[in-house]
Amino acid sequence: MIYLYLDTKIVGAAKQIVNFFTDQVLDKDKTVVLVKRYKHKSSRLIEQIFVQHQIIFRFVSYDELDQLEEGVILYPFNAQSNCRAVANRRLKHVFITHGESNKISSVKPILRIYDHIITAGQLGLQRLVESKILSSYDLSQQRAFTMGNTFIGQTQLKPRADFASPEGDICFYAPTWEGGIARENYSSLQEPVKVATTLIQACKLYGLSKVVMQPHPNAGFRVKEILLDFLTQVYPLLKAQGIALEVYLKNVELGFWQKFKLKRLGVKVISELKGYQARIAFCDLSAIETQLLNENIPHYLFFYQDNLALLPQSLQQQDYLNHLIMLDQDVRELKAFSAQELAYFHTLQQLYIDPSLHHCASKDRIAFLLTKLYGGTDNEKIDHSN
Repeated sequence: MIYLYLDTKIVGAAKQIVNFFTDQVLDKDKTVVLVKRYKHKSSRLIEQIFVQHQIIFRFVSYDELDQLEEGVILYPFNAQSNCRAVANRRLKHVFITHGESNKISSVKPILRIYDHIITAGQLGLQRLVESKILSSYDLSQQRAFTMGNTFIGQTQLKPRADFASPEGDICFYAPTWEGGIARENYSSLQEPVKVATTLIQACKLYGLSKVVMQPHPNAGFRVKEILLDFLTQVYPLLKAQGIALEVYLKNVELGFWQKFKLKRLGVKVISELKGYQARIAFCDLSAIETQLLNENIPHYLFFYQDNLALLPQSLQQQDYLNHLIMLDQDVRELKAFSAQELAYFHTLQQLYIDPSLHHCASKDRIAFLLTKLYGGTDNEKIDHSN
């Protein structure tokens, strides 16, 4: 049996899990989502999400986790209770690194508790070794291995042919959330004027008249009004330059008054992204970077000087630094990406995302994982057919 363990009170996290099923990475008939039981209003909302999408789930206590007899349990997020869940040694415990990025959360010591760690590509393995989470010997013993774009998620934007293609009719902006604690706040939402100035530059440079914004599902969880405050400042700045702003809020939880204020402001809210194609994109230090690379979208990262130390050694070079926009410095002048810079995106793509599984359909990726875990004899070791 395949299990996925979810310990969260953030409704947006449950919505992120749904994507594994809609993308057919996880089979609804062969996977059970185990949700840590809380007496909290979010439990009812999380239940509604899984019921709506016909995903098998149940709320569990520690005792119920201990009673599981066999199988593989996947962990998309690090949570304190994961330390307790891995105590059941009849299961194989696999951290799937959902939201893999250069954030500090991708290299926290808690990662050592898992039997195996999945990364998208070689850069993920480098992070683990450079941060002394694992050793080269651990990698040789398959404590961590790559599975390409299996768990990185998708932007849902219309596909692009390659980085150099001139196609695309929007400027895409996907800021991360403000983090669970203040020192892990990588969000550009706290710099609305600098962001707006940069987006306006990009639209003029590429002849675009629309910005489509996709906030992180957790935006506003710690700093409640951060998203609304940002839009209140940015929307009129874009409008004054003849640039439309549309915001994708499908997975973002907003209160009644927040929705009312957005409507009064005039911000257009959209419910899907598949009809849009990005000519240029902007994100923060976040997992969106990997998605943009996977989808051949040229992009910049909004960044803070203090976070340069988080970058693996292979990214500590000028080619990478050229597409960072420092929010704690004066706004830089944008220029169209050169042929060399566009070619470098392809180099990054190969580093971030192992291409060896590109031929493997999403629905077959878990079978590949089981083969890695059980040495090709998974049918004898584990029943994953029901």
